[in-house]
Amino acid sequence: MNNVDFFQNMTMDSSINGDNNFVNQDMDVDVTMMNNAPMMGQPPMNNGVQERVINRTFVHEVPHVCPIHTRIINHHVYKHTYRPQYTCSEENVCSNVQCGSCCQFN
Repeated sequence: MNNVDFFQNMTMDSSINGDNNFVNQDMDVDVTMMNNAPMMGQPPMNNGVQERVINRTFVHEVPHVCPIHTRIINHHVYKHTYRPQYTCSEENVCSNVQCGSCCQFN
């Protein structure tokens, strides 16, 4: 078996599941090794680079201040009502009845 056969028997299956900031990666690697390892002194075969793309999402909370002013206006209404307040006064009027004079009674 030569180097080409060695690398053709290697299979790599991977799946990546991401949920916001958490990445759950499962990678199954099946490598079939033969007893005939590459011979020493042979230059290694350079196969193309396999690229894995991992998309990650980062959620950043950016607080914004939204000022809300509550203005309370108190209305005071003065309702004028009138009610009678009864009072009482008493006057004494004196009258003199003159039935004549003392001179008349002798």
